[in-house]
Amino acid sequence: MSDTNDDQAAAMIKALAPKLAEAIMPQIVESVEEQIQGIKAKNDELLGTLKGMKDKQEAEQLSAIAQKQIRERLNNDQGISNDDTPKAITLSKEDARDVRKYRAARERAQKEGVELVVDRG
Repeated sequence: MSDTNDDQAAAMIKALAPKLAEAIMPQIVESVEEQIQGIKAKNDELLGTLKGMKDKQEAEQLSAIAQKQIRERLNNDQGISNDDTPKAITLSKEDARDVRKYRAARERAQKEGVELVVDRG
């Protein structure tokens, strides 16, 4: 008799297992899809933050390079130090002999309130 009960229970489980799996499957799918959407949203957020950080770093690097180039150009423009404070306008001996260059340098020196120096070296 116990064999018959075991056989009936096994037959019942065998018949109900597919129906039970079919009933639970939509809930499992929905739960997995929610988790995937959450992971995707967090991934998008992190990637956006990372891109923002990279963009900011690139902008800061470009700004630093541009500022350095401006300071170097000003230094090469004679008379401007790294702190961007004008000290003097310096002309070479040859440039001082050129009337146009000398006048332009003199006007610039007067305008900036610095002295005009001729490098005789």
